[in-house]
Amino acid sequence: MRRYYGAMSALAAVAISTTLLALAFADKPMPAVIKPDPANWPNDRITISNLGHATVLMNFMGVRILTDPSLFDRVGLAFDSIFTVGPKRVSAPPLTSSELQDVQLILITHAHMDHLDVPSLKALPKSATVVVCDKCSRLVAPLGFADVRELKWGESTDYAGLKITAIGARHWGKRWPPYGMTYGFDSFVLEKDGHRVLIACDSAYTDLFGELANRPPEVAIFSNGAYDPWIWNHANPEQVWSMFKQTGATYLVPIHWGTFRLGREPMDEPMSRLLAAAGAESDRVVLREIGGTWTMPEAAQLEKTESAMPRDLSTPANR
Repeated sequence: MRRYYGAMSALAAVAISTTLLALAFADKPMPAVIKPDPANWPNDRITISNLGHATVLMNFMGVRILTDPSLFDRVGLAFDSIFTVGPKRVSAPPLTSSELQDVQLILITHAHMDHLDVPSLKALPKSATVVVCDKCSRLVAPLGFADVRELKWGESTDYAGLKITAIGARHWGKRWPPYGMTYGFDSFVLEKDGHRVLIACDSAYTDLFGELANRPPEVAIFSNGAYDPWIWNHANPEQVWSMFKQTGATYLVPIHWGTFRLGREPMDEPMSRLLAAAGAESDRVVLREIGGTWTMPEAAQLEKTESAMPRDLSTPANR
């Protein structure tokens, strides 16, 4: 009995400490200034919207994709979707789960609670196919999804003509650090009709993404935040720009900034430093606001279909 009460006291102490920490770093939520309209996105183009943190909504030539969904006010330790103990959003979700019921494919890069958020997954359509990293199916399948597929690095799967290939990153996979199981972590390369998009997992600086330069994606999506003090797991903006350049991609979509306070850097610093690092090429950085929507220029897609890399950067970034 004494051991039981000791364990319960320890759990209570962890919960209280986490709550106090979350409150200490909480910012007052701000209304989303931009609301995407995915119902009117074309099915013959690549259209992307940043829904905050690592949640990206994409129409990839007719396939509706959602990455690492975090759709509620907090991420962290969830108590059966009743409440969550953890960091609070500082920007409201541009779309609610009820507005995402036509999502067909969900991608989960790794098991960290700000990326594999159980309440968000519970709120999404169970008809969706979910592609996860190694060992993460045991977390997702019990939520009611009928089609959950695990990919290790180098493995691929297909959905509705879209090929999804898992590649690496420089990150880590424990859900309950420093204890518990180590899960995998994946970046994903998406490919359909000759078009390619990279969705990079959270990553410290690495030259691993340079391997894509032989067949470069048109768009690379990179995490850009939580690098202070977590630089050994999250690249800083200058490193993000360097990794993007190594891929040979034309356009960069920065995510993992401006939504949750997970590091010591000011909330607007990741974007300002990234644009400074890009310098004269800053027009290649697209989607600079949470909720913004960007469609790849039609001329660029046509050039890619004809096996030529798009280099026309005249279309302004969505700001």
